[in-house]
Amino acid sequence: MMLKDKVAVVTGAGGGIGRGIALSLAREGAKVVVNDLGGSAIGEGRDAAPADQVVAEIVAAGGTAVSNYDSVASLAGGEKIIGTALEKFGRIDVVVNNAGILRDRMLFNMSEDDWDAVIAVHLKGAFACTRAAAPHMRQQKSGRIINITSTSGLIGNYG
Repeated sequence: MMLKDKVAVVTGAGGGIGRGIALSLAREGAKVVVNDLGGSAIGEGRDAAPADQVVAEIVAAGGTAVSNYDSVASLAGGEKIIGTALEKFGRIDVVVNNAGILRDRMLFNMSEDDWDAVIAVHLKGAFACTRAAAPHMRQQKSGRIINITSTSGLIGNYG
């Protein structure tokens, strides 16, 4: 229970790595905001079910969690996501910027809209959530920001 009484937000936590992170944080005692827009891997659509399913898993295991379905791709979305932690649990201790979408295309085949969508989720999303959480963490004199990337983000990848 290393994270007892801590509050964590995990973006993109409705599946994959984000889901695993949310479940692990909850097992360690954190209260978790499971953020997921519920879109497809390419970022289209919305569905509350993925976030709600992870929350149900956490609660069934004896943990505490709430869903949030806001997009990380705007400052307003970042504020709402962090606001959920503050409203439900009264603080924010950990932000895991994990949300991501796929647009695997060669540069010469990528549209400006695809580029903008990736930048909005991957970069602006991390900025929006971190920016919203930072003043609270500063006031608490504690907090952790964890930014997730794939090997594609580190060394590149075809497409």
